[in-house]
Amino acid sequence: MRTALLSFCLLAACATAQKPPVEAKPADSKATDLNSIARADYAEARGRAIAHAGPVLVVGPSQITFIDGQKRQQFELAPPAFHQLKTVAHLPLGLHSLFFQQTPPREKLLELRAAAEKTPLPEPRDRQQRIIALSTGLIDDALAGHADLPRYEREVAPLLLENALDAARMEIADLDAATAEVRKQTDLSKLHVVIVGAHMAREGEISQHYFEKLLGEREGLHIVFAEGLWDEPSELSLLGTHLLDSSVGEGFFGDPRRMHRDLLSDAAKKLLDGR
Repeated sequence: MRTALLSFCLLAACATAQKPPVEAKPADSKATDLNSIARADYAEARGRAIAHAGPVLVVGPSQITFIDGQKRQQFELAPPAFHQLKTVAHLPLGLHSLFFQQTPPREKLLELRAAAEKTPLPEPRDRQQRIIALSTGLIDDALAGHADLPRYEREVAPLLLENALDAARMEIADLDAATAEVRKQTDLSKLHVVIVGAHMAREGEISQHYFEKLLGEREGLHIVFAEGLWDEPSELSLLGTHLLDSSVGEGFFGDPRRMHRDLLSDAAKKLLDGR
């Protein structure tokens, strides 16, 4: 029973990390040997999972990459106009950051103002000019000592959301184009999609939303969100973890998603709900 529990805890740890966490060494050297051997077996099995994954689409952060064996094909993700809209959106973000828990430094305000005035504006230009005008107006008010940040943010927010709609339209168009090409080469039911993104953008992330709708399933099996992993080997390693842990969950518990959450979660709920 003790050995079984140790093995299950090992699998739970592997499910949540690509690099094994540093652990306190057990007093029993035999347990240490078991831990090391089982981890090595797990790593080898993950490598086999990656090798047998079949066609994979890696989405982000700056392009879409289709991998099928030795074949690789890359597609655009977010055209230049997308990044220009993103740059304009960073002006209000920068202003909020300057005001956050401080009086904004004069030199920083001037620096941001000068940069804003030199920034190329994407279409529709009148909307971008309005964002710039509201932002430089806030800067001028701050320099004069009477800035109204809440009013500025209420006025600029609808403009930012309109820009977000335009940016989403561009990204979805790129996803459509890439998917259309992938459809010609493989059955989408065999496809694994790895979506690369940051922690704060994870909920409702546009590519994840797109592929959940396309494939008719939620993230976790054929769709994997690679949070904060910015190199392809790490992204594919995470896919291997998902594939292997799905097999573990199905084999032991009849649920391919069971190892996608802490092994102790059900036990914790039972114990804490009883308090």
